[in-house]
Amino acid sequence: MFGKKYCEMKKRVYFNGLNALRFFAAFAVLIFHSSQWYHYKFDTSFKMFLHNLPIAVDFFFILSGFLIIYLLLVEKSTTGTINMKNFYLRRVLRIFPLYYLIILISFFFIAKVGDNIDWSKFLYFWGNFWMIGKNSWTIASLNPLWSINIEEHFYLFIPALVLLIPIKYLKYLFISIILLSFGFRVYKTINMGDNWMTIYMHTLSVIDMMAIGGLLALYHFKNKIRFNIPVFSLVIIVVSLFILMSLVDSKDFSTVYLASIKKYLFAIPLLLILILFVFNENPALDKIKNNKILNYLGKISFGIYLYNALIIDLLDRCSCLHGCYFIKLFLDISFTLIMASLSYEIYEKQFLKLKNKFQIVKTK
Repeated sequence: MFGKKYCEMKKRVYFNGLNALRFFAAFAVLIFHSSQWYHYKFDTSFKMFLHNLPIAVDFFFILSGFLIIYLLLVEKSTTGTINMKNFYLRRVLRIFPLYYLIILISFFFIAKVGDNIDWSKFLYFWGNFWMIGKNSWTIASLNPLWSINIEEHFYLFIPALVLLIPIKYLKYLFISIILLSFGFRVYKTINMGDNWMTIYMHTLSVIDMMAIGGLLALYHFKNKIRFNIPVFSLVIIVVSLFILMSLVDSKDFSTVYLASIKKYLFAIPLLLILILFVFNENPALDKIKNNKILNYLGKISFGIYLYNALIIDLLDRCSCLHGCYFIKLFLDISFTLIMASLSYEIYEKQFLKLKNKFQIVKTK
């Protein structure tokens, strides 16, 4: 038995396709930020599609919940415990260097005297609650940090719960988190008049997406999802999601139904895309999954996500680009990718090398 568990520990956990999905999600956020001042130029359906691109953040939450929970399950099943110190050290080395670099850049080079930013809230990952209290966004470079704050809140308690709760009962934990999140949105919508920021970025409102990823991780851990179905099934889901994004406003939280249930209309196809892409062993998908460029862009997707608003904001200040939409879009994308790549190669990699030393379950 020990030999079997040892062999399991030596296997590297790798989900082929996750890098490509990370890039697609980060790229969607990049396109949204780059195009939001030009939405009025497009027809209604395409404008709505662009408006809905931030559902990619929900996709990030699902992906993150899936991978983190799966690694915790493998560690618990093979070692009988979860090394909390190593878990938090890995998260610190992955998240903190770039997160705090963005804060430093914002503090010294972007923020102005009249911005009235409570920097301390971002320093200890409370920025999403601070923005909810203000009921407004802050400077562009800090805005993406709200979702990182939510992930850190999730990481704070989830390893202890996965350790303490027997694996056969963990599904009730994730279902409870989903129900708590659903109930929170219902309660806030009934009891608050202006609740948009709360529904959009409160930890309790959003954390159900990570729990959905956790449920998928638990199911795959127990059953090892594998199938081979035509790629056309994935195409149908993607097209259906695009049509939905062109017709329905994902960010309208004006009624109890819209605030509490409608988000799952988008979450279900996102979850299906993850399943049909990563676990489908159809050889036709291998060209995408194994594409070196996509895999590299997936590796730098964290940088793409955190740098894009900063780069776009700086380019917005160039008066010579005003009115030159396609040139501006090209520069937004190009400079964001270049910056994310340089940051990954020169800065983030140094911390990722240290992070690998604290791996219990090896990953690729």
